Amino acid sequence: MRESTFSFWQDTDFNTRSDEPLVPAGDAYQGQAGEEESWLFEATADDGTYLNVQMTVYDREGRVGLTLFRPGHEAVTREITTAFTAASSHLDLQAGGVRARQEGEYFSLQWLEGDINLDLKFQPLLAGWQPGGGRINYGEKGNKYFIWNVPVPRALVSGTLEVAGDRSSFQGNGYHDHRRYNFLLDEAMAGAYLGRFYAGDYTFLWAAFRGNRLYSGQEITALYLARKGQELRSSGNLTLQVYEQENKNGIDFPVEVSLQAGVVPPSGVTLKDPMVLATGALSRLGARSLYCRHRGALKIAAQPELTLAGQGITETLVAGKN
Repeated sequence: MRESTFSFWQDTDFNTRSDEPLVPAGDAYQGQAGEEESWLFEATADDGTYLNVQMTVYDREGRVGLTLFRPGHEAVTREITTAFTAASSHLDLQAGGVRARQEGEYFSLQWLEGDINLDLKFQPLLAGWQPGGGRINYGEKGNKYFIWNVPVPRALVSGTLEVAGDRSSFQGNGYHDHRRYNFLLDEAMAGAYLGRFYAGDYTFLWAAFRGNRLYSGQEITALYLARKGQELRSSGNLTLQVYEQENKNGIDFPVEVSLQAGVVPPSGVTLKDPMVLATGALSRLGARSLYCRHRGALKIAAQPELTLAGQGITETLVAGKN
């Protein structure tokens, strides 16, 4: 059973109900009028390689962005705007030479545009997850909503990367989430802070969505902890403490931060030493994001206490005009 919290403005679908299982159709293109949908695919390797591909659809227009960071190379960024095709029964979205789809138990990601040739397979190591029903309601009667779920909390990623004829193999960790919202984000939100942390067999995910002045800066939070293929915790009881932050491209992001889960046994993640990897602004409804890689540690106050070093990827999302 999900451990839950509730305040007067939090939607019960997100933080007071038991988690609802994800189904393939939920990750497909929904096509609701006035709604923006975004699919994020991310892959990290032990050698420091980082790949971020985001596909966003609004008003029947597709925008796709790619960032590839490889140690010893210049960062590669690409962006295209084009028509798209999509299935409704499962994830199968194509925009130009970029395609993301679910094939049985696997997910695939291809980018065949310009000098980029990317072909990756995501083999999920954990079942999909969402906090409660995955939906936060804003405005009167919830007429504004933000939906967030994670079809792939962690995956084994393998395949090939080719940039301007330089071809290499890839193997590492992967992550995929799906977001939907139907309002200009700064009408209700100041921003969000999301992340994933991998330490050995442990996976720690979190999200904190912060309301704007209308909502007194209140946060709706969610966390997820798993070991190997088993979910250990899902809760809205998460406390974030930022000790230091910096600014890049107009976005303030944490340099050192503590995420403490009020669960039993107590657990949490501390992050520091960020490296900015990517910034993105594909949204038509006012979302700008900055991605960092952090060193950190996972602590679980069991007997004896467990402390594991690991690597985290964080996203600082700012609501407002690009």
